Amino acid sequence: MRATVLLAILLGLTAATMPAAEVFARSKPVAASTDTSFDKLGQGADTVVLQDSAGNSLSWNSLNGKPRILFFGFTHCPVVCPVTVWELDAALSEIGARADDVKIDFVTLDPKRDTATDMAKYFSGFKGRVLPLTGAEAEIARLAKAYEIKFQKVNTGKGEYTLDHTAMAFLIKPDGKVMDTLAFGTTRELSVARIKALLGIPPKN
Repeated sequence: MRATVLLAILLGLTAATMPAAEVFARSKPVAASTDTSFDKLGQGADTVVLQDSAGNSLSWNSLNGKPRILFFGFTHCPVVCPVTVWELDAALSEIGARADDVKIDFVTLDPKRDTATDMAKYFSGFKGRVLPLTGAEAEIARLAKAYEIKFQKVNTGKGEYTLDHTAMAFLIKPDGKVMDTLAFGTTRELSVARIKALLGIPPKN
């Protein structure tokens, strides 16, 4: 119910400022690889250096040690990114205390506009559950390539642009390896089940 209401609000806000045909054309998700093996995802990314919302530099492998969820997006995204983050947050809230320490690592694909300060404000309502990460374009591109994320800039006129990108969340184990993925539009029930598996919570019989 929450997801349906949120999606309706977001679509309503977007449609109010954009032609109807453009609501889904902008920042549309790009199909991910059909390879179901996760072994190679993230390889070579350990030395990538990003900045958190306080402007502090950190290496990618410094985030290891706890299970977490990785998503690549951008804050000017009208639908896909905000819905994804809200859905992940809702799934974690549904799991309860066992998921309290799970962070959603949101890596921007648009560092030109997504500064550390701007991202801190954008995600302030998630009470610390989202870790916003930005950085140099080259470092972000290197990280995105390691996770087979495809993205491209799409000019929308008057000097403005959006991004088409792979809309995939990665469930990452404490050792930094990908355990599973969640595609955009995954049901809440399935998201909760897969995140529980990441946390080692056995399914109910």
